[in-house]
Amino acid sequence: MTEHTNDTFQVDLRGLVDLLSHHLYSSPKVFVRELLQNGIDAVTQRGASDERPAIQLIGTDQAADGRMHCFDSGVGLDDSDVRTFLATIGRSSKRDELGLARTDMLGQFGIGLLSAFLVTDEIEVLSRKGDGPVVRWRGRGDGSYVVDHITPEPADPRALWLAAGPGTCVALAPRRGAEDWLATDRVVALAQEYGRFLPCRVEATTPIRTVTIAPITPPWLIGDPAQRRAAVHGLGVAELGIAPFATVPVSVPVAGLNGVALILGNPTHSGRRPGSRVYLKGMLLGDEMGGLLPEWAFFARLVVDTSALQPTASRESLYENDLLADTRTALGDQLRHWLTRLAATEPDRMHEFLRIHHVAAKGMALADDEMLKVLLPLLPFETNTGDTTLPELMQRTSTIYITRTVDDFRQVAQVGAGQGMEIVNGGYVYEYDLLLKAAAVLPGADLVPLSPDDLDAHIRTVDISRESDVAWPLGQMRAALDRLDVDLELRGFSPHSVPALYLDSETAQERRDRRTVADTADDTWAAILGAFDDGASSRARLLLNDDNQTVRRLLEVRDPGLAAMGVESLYTRALLMGHHRLRAADLAALDRSFLGLLDRAMGADRG
Repeated sequence: MTEHTNDTFQVDLRGLVDLLSHHLYSSPKVFVRELLQNGIDAVTQRGASDERPAIQLIGTDQAADGRMHCFDSGVGLDDSDVRTFLATIGRSSKRDELGLARTDMLGQFGIGLLSAFLVTDEIEVLSRKGDGPVVRWRGRGDGSYVVDHITPEPADPRALWLAAGPGTCVALAPRRGAEDWLATDRVVALAQEYGRFLPCRVEATTPIRTVTIAPITPPWLIGDPAQRRAAVHGLGVAELGIAPFATVPVSVPVAGLNGVALILGNPTHSGRRPGSRVYLKGMLLGDEMGGLLPEWAFFARLVVDTSALQPTASRESLYENDLLADTRTALGDQLRHWLTRLAATEPDRMHEFLRIHHVAAKGMALADDEMLKVLLPLLPFETNTGDTTLPELMQRTSTIYITRTVDDFRQVAQVGAGQGMEIVNGGYVYEYDLLLKAAAVLPGADLVPLSPDDLDAHIRTVDISRESDVAWPLGQMRAALDRLDVDLELRGFSPHSVPALYLDSETAQERRDRRTVADTADDTWAAILGAFDDGASSRARLLLNDDNQTVRRLLEVRDPGLAAMGVESLYTRALLMGHHRLRAADLAALDRSFLGLLDRAMGADRG
């Protein structure tokens, strides 16, 4: 029979304090937030008030003892509370009799005070609960602490504060190198950043006067409409650095959330989504928090206050749960409704929005069928005849061709225009998938995918007799391009000004890749890959335009060297015109043909 024993974890308290105080939080500045939070929660738990502010802050340069002080007029702590809540990491007083987190409290984890070890080596707490004695707790960064009872000296401002009622006084002596964090100017600035929207009175002592930190009414809750609009606009400028394109009120009652969505006035990349400034019951959690908006809404920045969304232990991000997911959906719906109204009532503004945020709008249209109906007819697309919308294209042609990639578009755009084909570049993010959905939104829309291989059907082949007439120069040219693994074909197409067209289809690229792998694989894998090989050419193709005068003159050349240099020159020009990547062999062909033709030209002049 196996004997079981119950043991407890062995905890390195010094290491745990270091972990929580130095690695849980992103910046030393959060110590002010945690002090404010503990003070406000103590005031909430007390449920009463007196003449004192909820919190009084004093910087090191204003305190006689050179320490930074935070006084609160909350419920206070007695000897038992101090040992239970200050000396037990993770134990929080902010729970009900069942051990569940109280929803009226900002903090829930019992570790916030440890953030003070980011700026100090010792935390001294004096606290008085009810009419009880003053209890002192001194905690050190090495994990040790001392608890005793004291009577503060009459000259100590903490004596006067605690004589007026229950409460707590926290004192922090600055660690070397952290002096600036505890000075009055920095403390006031941080308190205003984190706590200006708190519902309780928060003050700070400065050399000139007592500064009121809170309460300040959030701009979106100002009653007068004109003042509210001006305040929200000012908030947008402060948050974005420029005037916002628009401000959209948002509210999600189930999350106790209200605030404003700031629509950016300049484009932003989908990979650099702006974060949200999120307050919890008036306390700033973070100014770059993600997860509140859908992925497609990277054209907006939120400034909101919530009473129900849960923060993580560091209170610098939100806990991902069903409530957050529902809130994200609701906020997305509100942004959709705003855009729908904008399209219906302010078409010029809507076009301006699409000009700035066309990528985000396309992502939104692809994700939502209702927004697809609203946005797709308004979205501009790049075509081989200029930027335009699908309804405008449909007025010009019955068939609209779309390419899957930007490279495909570059290969076929110019020649396709010469054949009267309207081609849309579907190679940009979201666009190909959006275009494939067009028929469901725009009745009569006929959009046909187009690849470089498909262009063959729209390009004229030359007569056999013509091929025969120029067989010798074509043979010389094919031999020159054969060294570059490129096939040569003689065709006729518009515009006549284009001497040659380079086509490298996705199918040919896949054949090359497959054959390259097969060449290096063992016999078994080579056989398997060979079974999928259709035996067709894997080479890119150069189509010479027999309708181009330069090409026709080149086809009359009977000098093998000149024919080779001429076709290499046309080949590399076609690569450059199509924005294709040049291999080392292509660069060599470019130099060889250019210098060779230049030598021929100068030799002719000397002759």
